[in-house]
Amino acid sequence: MVCWDSSSALKKHVFDSLKKLNLSPSRQRGQNFLVDYSILNYQIKQAKISKNETILEIGGGIGNLSKCLVEESKKLFIVESDRRLVLFLENFLSNYSNVEIIQGDAVKIEFPKFDKCVSNLPYQISSPITFKLLDYDFKQAVLMYQKEFADRFFASPGSKDYSRISVMMNLKANCSHLKTVKPSSFYPAPKVLSSVVSITKKEDYENINHYDFGRFIILLFTQKKKTVRSVLVNVIKRKTKQNFQINQEILQELPFLDSRIFNLTLVQLIEIYSHLKSKQGEGLWSDMISPNTK
Repeated sequence: MVCWDSSSALKKHVFDSLKKLNLSPSRQRGQNFLVDYSILNYQIKQAKISKNETILEIGGGIGNLSKCLVEESKKLFIVESDRRLVLFLENFLSNYSNVEIIQGDAVKIEFPKFDKCVSNLPYQISSPITFKLLDYDFKQAVLMYQKEFADRFFASPGSKDYSRISVMMNLKANCSHLKTVKPSSFYPAPKVLSSVVSITKKEDYENINHYDFGRFIILLFTQKKKTVRSVLVNVIKRKTKQNFQINQEILQELPFLDSRIFNLTLVQLIEIYSHLKSKQGEGLWSDMISPNTK
């Protein structure tokens, strides 16, 4: 399916829409609109949407991508925070009965059930939206990111881009880079390259509570250049003072105790997590990973 047949048609839609809205694109809100029709058509092709699938789009904007998604899917949910754009989308897509526009902050609201997510994300919410999406069940997500951010998904242990999101993406999903998008594909042109990425969910690891493990990874990666010993001793001193001696003894048995955190693989991090949680018991473990500083 070809949604837009030329970049000139897409540009006309963008400029006419912005004029109608009396809207100047906001850098603060990450409002950079695609004007390269081949990119939108490419995203739709990669998503392989079938007529019985429900699609989620985060940040509908002026409907560049929405127009393509609504024609291919059984149901389209669009989450858009800007009231002006919600009203615009309602009018622009008024001929379609299979679309529902939800006004709200995509980071805060609960998403409806969906099969696939296809979105050109506002770059300033890339991190919280990605972590949030990974908590949902879905078949595939085809998403546009700032390339510098997306590179973290594929970073290897020990590299400068290796981070908490590298670990959690590897834990929960298979991720592939599909295409690099130049700044000239947008209006206004951003100062960065963008990436189209495909994400599919993995089956859960046995005996791994994703929330627990996620809290543990936050503890470690806030000081990722330090050793496991250094970070955990500080955490235990701060959060579990009454059980310090017990935890000290448990720590001495931990694997990879003197390894720097940013050098550890997912398998090694799971081994540390599993060993520590099983030895501490639920009470001490809950104290340690509690998000509230004591």
